Amino acid sequence: MKKLVIFLFAVILISCEKEEAELSAKLSIEKALGIVASKSPLGGEALFFQNIRYGNETRNVLDILVPNEGVSKGVVLFFHGGGFVAGDKEDAYDDLLRATLNSLIENKITIVSANYTFINTPGSNGVISALEDGTAAINFIKSQLNTLQIPTNKIVLAGVSAGAGIAQWNGFQESSNAQVQGVMAIAAQSTYDLYEWENVFPGFSLDDLREMSPVLQTLFSQFYNGEPTQENLDALDYRGFMDATDPPLYVFNQAGDELINSKGQLDFDVLYHSFRHSDYLRSKAIEVGLPFSGIYAENLEEFVLRVLK
Repeated sequence: MKKLVIFLFAVILISCEKEEAELSAKLSIEKALGIVASKSPLGGEALFFQNIRYGNETRNVLDILVPNEGVSKGVVLFFHGGGFVAGDKEDAYDDLLRATLNSLIENKITIVSANYTFINTPGSNGVISALEDGTAAINFIKSQLNTLQIPTNKIVLAGVSAGAGIAQWNGFQESSNAQVQGVMAIAAQSTYDLYEWENVFPGFSLDDLREMSPVLQTLFSQFYNGEPTQENLDALDYRGFMDATDPPLYVFNQAGDELINSKGQLDFDVLYHSFRHSDYLRSKAIEVGLPFSGIYAENLEEFVLRVLK
C-alpha cells in the first residue's frame, strides 16, 4: 500500500511539474510576442498565437502554433496559395493540410503560417513583393527561435502553389536559406521566369496565350509590374538558383498536362500545377546534385521529420 501511495504521489508531482512547465512556456512566449495565446484552429492543445506582425506592409502578419509543452524540434514556415491575388494564412488549417499539421504538432514541430503582399495590392512591385515578404517572415522567425524554444538550423519552408514559389525562391538562395533544412513545394510552379514555361509544356507560347486570354494578360502585367526585362526574369528564376548546397526539395504536383480544356479554354489549374512543373524541377535537381523527394517516396510529415532530425 505504501509503495502505491508513493507511486501515485510521484505521478501527481510529475503531472504538476509538467503543467507548470507548460504554463511557464506559454507566459514566456506571450510576453515576448505581446500576444495572448488562443484556441488552436486545429483543435488539440497547441499554443496558438495569431496575427503577429513581421513587417510594415498590411498583409505582413503570421500565426504561430507551438506544441503545448513549449519545446520544439523545429519549425515549418508555411505560405498559402492563391495565385498571388487571393488566399490567407488560415488556409493552412483547412482539410487539405489539417492532418499533416496535426501530425507535425504531435511530433513537437512548430507551425508558422504567413500572409504576404498580393500582386494586385496598390503599390506592389509585382511578385517580387510577395517573395521578399517571404524573406522578411523567415528573418522574423529566425529572430524568435530562442523565444519559441526552437533549435537553430531546424527550419523547413513550405507552401502550396504561389506559396510553394515563395518557399523555393527563398530556399534556393544563400542569402535567405541559412538554417533551412528542407523546402516543401505542393502544387508548385517550376520557375517565375514565365517564358521558361515554354520548356515545360510542348508547343506552349506565352505571348500567344497572352493574346488569347485577357485574364492571363492582366495577371502577367500585375505579376511583373509591367513588361519584364531579362534581368527581372533571371531574378525570378529560382530553378536557376538550385545547386547541390541547397536544402533538399520535396515536390508534389497532381494536375495533368492538357492546357486547353474541352471547351477550348485555358486550364489555369494545369498551367500552374501540372506534374510537368514538378518533373522540370526534378530534372534540375538531378542535374545539380540536389537531393529531392515526393509522395512516391514519403508523405509530407515524413519528409519534414526526416530533414529536421
